[in-house]
Amino acid sequence: MGGEDGGSSRTVTADKIVIATGTATAKDSKIQFDGEYIYTSDELLDVNKIPSSITVIGAGVIGLEYATIYAAIGTRVTLVDARPRLLDFIDSEVIDTLVYQMRQNRVTIRLGESVAAVETFVDGDRKRVKVSLESGKEFATEKALVSVGRMGATGDLGLETTGVTADDRGRLKVNERFQTEVDHIYAVGDVIGFPSLASTSREQGRLAVCNAFDFEAESMPSLFPYGIYTIPEISVCGKTEEELTEAGVPYEIGKATYREISRGHIIGDEHGFLKLLFHKRTRELLGVHIIGEGASELVHIGQAVMGTGGKIDHFIKTVFNYPTLAECYKVAAFNGINRLAQLPPSADVDRESLPVSL
Repeated sequence: MGGEDGGSSRTVTADKIVIATGTATAKDSKIQFDGEYIYTSDELLDVNKIPSSITVIGAGVIGLEYATIYAAIGTRVTLVDARPRLLDFIDSEVIDTLVYQMRQNRVTIRLGESVAAVETFVDGDRKRVKVSLESGKEFATEKALVSVGRMGATGDLGLETTGVTADDRGRLKVNERFQTEVDHIYAVGDVIGFPSLASTSREQGRLAVCNAFDFEAESMPSLFPYGIYTIPEISVCGKTEEELTEAGVPYEIGKATYREISRGHIIGDEHGFLKLLFHKRTRELLGVHIIGEGASELVHIGQAVMGTGGKIDHFIKTVFNYPTLAECYKVAAFNGINRLAQLPPSADVDRESLPVSL
């Protein structure tokens, strides 16, 4: 049948429906986005000239990725965020390294600062952007990216006719089977919120369809990896030190820096590192945290070992290709075993079962 806009439309019915509409960029109503000087993260893809300076408002994953990309190609970057810490779900040592690298690339980081206004102004024969902060600070920049989150793309779905309701950010609530409050309507991906990753969204889609048609399906939702494509790259899987400390889990760390590894010298990455978190008594691997070249590929080795309940002993007994960044796992495991061996005799450690570490 014909649509009101002159196009065509059709009605489709189904016993089961999966909503996977994703998200759209959220916009602050106080800011006049023009797609020429003040951008959303989607609009920034259409920039046809590298700006000399850019201010990124919002230090979430997307904001950080754009900030580090522009800094790497020589743009003067200012990063503004109201929160006191970057990415609080990522290991603090990894974030400290990211901040150091960003500052080495001349990024100005203003945390704990709220934005009062973003507006264009005429400066001689050109137009620029003025950013005003609640603290009274003001500065000018050639372009501004406002990255303040994303909204579930549910506004045009007509959900009010189905009994499914979205929250104030357009997201849908689901149960462990990815069902909404209407049993035959499922939802997956960014539209249901955290973790909002392409990899987890695909897995959620698979599980939702299996659940809808009563197929048996297994997954490991607690062991999904994060891949954050900042420069340097970040990837993590499993528990953080902060989570283990809060839960009272006795853990130890094993760490390897890229500068210890031949491949690190070859690729010129002197600041990257891989950190393993493992149970002090059982040596079960609990978390892998990586920053540096190839992090999002490297993390899957640790993810596979954690998925089987493996110990860090696995890496000591494993031969890795040389020269590869994967060698970091072996070096980090030796580092962790040495830490255990150096604990006082009163420590609750099974010394007799420790692998030999030279």
